[in-house]
Amino acid sequence: MKKRFWYLGSILLVMLVFMTACGSNSNSSSSSLKKIQNKGTLTVGMISSNPPYEYQVNKDGKQETKGADVKLIKKIAKKLGVKYKIKTMDMDGLLPAVQSGKVDMLVTSLSPTAERKKGATFSKVYFRSTNTLVVRKSDLNKYNKNINNLSESSIAVVNNSTQQPMIEKKFPNAKLTKFSKVTDLALALNNNKVDAFSIDVPTATIPLRQNPKLAMTSWRHKDASSGAAVAMSKSTTKDLIKKVNQVVSSNKSNYEKWVQQAAKNVPTN
Repeated sequence: MKKRFWYLGSILLVMLVFMTACGSNSNSSSSSLKKIQNKGTLTVGMISSNPPYEYQVNKDGKQETKGADVKLIKKIAKKLGVKYKIKTMDMDGLLPAVQSGKVDMLVTSLSPTAERKKGATFSKVYFRSTNTLVVRKSDLNKYNKNINNLSESSIAVVNNSTQQPMIEKKFPNAKLTKFSKVTDLALALNNNKVDAFSIDVPTATIPLRQNPKLAMTSWRHKDASSGAAVAMSKSTTKDLIKKVNQVVSSNKSNYEKWVQQAAKNVPTN
């Protein structure tokens, strides 16, 4: 009889160990961090052209993504102990890609708006830029002396940018002209179709390198956005969010330097 009880006890012990192991594996498989580490690659989504944050360069006949956001991706991948892969896409495809699991996260200067928070989890903010107004050099003194001289003028912005509502609020009587690209803003100003355009300071330095007849005013203003943050799916577990936030917190000052450096290196032809 004692032998039988010992036998049953052994079976129960084996079953307990097995169930514990299964439970451990289940918890491990549900971890967003472990999933990325198990596959060995962090897949990141971003838009293809948003210099100096991300932009394409031709290297040895191949397209390569550069910019401040790429440097941040490298830091995150290193923290997770994995390689990284970048998938470029249109702005409209970003959130669906992270929601469907096509990418693990988005690192593309994305602002955590209330609407976006409904469909994604965001890290701490890693960068918040300051906006400016760019005018023709011949008008620079006029607007630097009194920026309100632009109050009833024509001001260009990128459509649906963070600058759009800011200019609408700051210059309600100005005529707002919307374009799809930053290069279009500079072209319109050069051709006297608008009196100024608004963009963030790091981005503004790029068209100024290409257009010596344009100049940045001394006007500076923060828009209503929270800044740029890393976006992840709503199901992302705390272990991954914690790692990403650690990278963000330790690289805020570095990111500002990366932006300035990238703005100087963006190809202008």
